[in-house]
Amino acid sequence: MKESYSLNEIKLAVINENVGKLQQISNKEPCFSSIDEAKEILSYINLAKEIIKKEKLRLFKNMQEIKKLKKFNQKDIKSGIDFKI
Repeated sequence: MKESYSLNEIKLAVINENVGKLQQISNKEPCFSSIDEAKEILSYINLAKEIIKKEKLRLFKNMQEIKKLKKFNQKDIKSGIDFKI
């Protein structure tokens, strides 16, 4: 049987924007005792998706910046200037 998570567990992860905890939760199944609780979990899952999208975009931008800096550094090495990063 697969592990499960509670409404409170996903609520805390979303409120704190805890990407690591959201990743752990994604490998589990939700545990709920009513339709209303299931609907609330679903709304938090949708919020969690938005947090993950935002984090993915942030990481993409960071990677692009690193690529620019690496390219700049390599260009300077070829021209005789060596900036250490």
